[in-house]
Amino acid sequence: MGTLAWLTLALGLLAAYPASRFAVRAWRFGAGPTVRAVLIGQVAGLAFILLWSLFAPRPDLGGIGWFAIALASLALPLALGDMLQSRGGVRTVALALTVVTGLVGIVAAGLTVQPTLATATIAGRTVPLTADNLANGAQLTVRIPPTASGFSARDAHLFVPSGWLRDPASTRPVVEMMMGQPGRPTLGATLDALHSLGAERLDDAPFVLVVDQLGAIDKNPPCSDTNGGKLDTYLSKDVPDWIRANLPASGDRQDWVIAGYSHGGECAAYLGAKHPGTWGNVVDISGPDKPGEHRPVYTRDTYYGGSQAAFEATWPAHILATTKYSEPMTGIFVAGELDTHFRPQVEATATAAENAGWKVTYWAVPHSTHTEALEPGLATAYNQLIPRWLATGAIPSTDRFICAPDQNARACGLTQAAAVAGTVTIVDLSALAVFLGTQLLLFFTRRRTIAASDAE
Repeated sequence: MGTLAWLTLALGLLAAYPASRFAVRAWRFGAGPTVRAVLIGQVAGLAFILLWSLFAPRPDLGGIGWFAIALASLALPLALGDMLQSRGGVRTVALALTVVTGLVGIVAAGLTVQPTLATATIAGRTVPLTADNLANGAQLTVRIPPTASGFSARDAHLFVPSGWLRDPASTRPVVEMMMGQPGRPTLGATLDALHSLGAERLDDAPFVLVVDQLGAIDKNPPCSDTNGGKLDTYLSKDVPDWIRANLPASGDRQDWVIAGYSHGGECAAYLGAKHPGTWGNVVDISGPDKPGEHRPVYTRDTYYGGSQAAFEATWPAHILATTKYSEPMTGIFVAGELDTHFRPQVEATATAAENAGWKVTYWAVPHSTHTEALEPGLATAYNQLIPRWLATGAIPSTDRFICAPDQNARACGLTQAAAVAGTVTIVDLSALAVFLGTQLLLFFTRRRTIAASDAE
């Protein structure tokens, strides 16, 4: 049991004594002040919950804690009413009970409302908790310093999932993604893929950081460290170091993904094969089987000093064939069925990964070309990875008390407030019905007794 649960239990126990005294007084027709105090307290408590749900940044994070506030608004008036109606030493005890009940109620209310004031800060920036961000996630442009590599990269783009914005104290898996050449590090394809899977998958998405592995739209460097730039160092050290320092990312390699499309796909296969200690998952969509595959002689002579051996050492299939993988690796390889140029290369890399002991998924997207395979490729990758992360707890459940997954924070908070108000109203009316019924029963019983006495 959490602290709030223990405090709620304590409120219930503290209310038991004044409630019993209230029942005795009700039996004797002397509970009027306590009834009025309880009614005022309940109305005040419900009004507080409603107003807080209307104006707090994150009212949905109050959850079942709202019932603690409702219970406090019952327990305190009971204790206060008992104190006002007591005399002598009993009144001193009742006063002490009132003070203790009030203090416990204040602490319980504080623990309930504190999360509702939460703001989301990530990468050193505060993300506005707007209705759109809480429904669709947020997008940030970030600068990743090339501390170790010196590589001149363009700004990266970060997707912050809506589910994390609803629970900013949690950690999440992270995807380092690269687009193709020519291209820019944009989130468009990632967002299209996640939206195509529905609101729940969007909530449960990992952080996605789309980084620049080109340096400029007209460049086409290999992803290894060459005279064209220390790209391997940038992608396998500078970027992961920035992620660890700036994102609430999981520390488990099974929750880290290196992903890419086309040129980025080859880079993802190369980096995942070479750095299994950093990434446990690789997503290669329409990726070549080697850097600069369309001009291999030029690439070899320009970036590897004319050495064929140095060039081949960077081919993903070669690395896979010469590396022992002691920890599990997952590889997701996708190509368009109509992409007769790159599909055989993706198949070859997938086969090499399977031979290296990886758990491999390969899919040729029906009736799709090189570019048409991108969105369905990302969608199938996320549709495979997210359920696994949900099962292991790497992505915490975003279920909120009685709320639909697609409800924003305000609507969810009001739904919770309505549930509390309805429950309290039913309990109060039921108690009042019992009280009035008892009073009527006593009234007519006494009346018959008096009438019988007079008849004698």
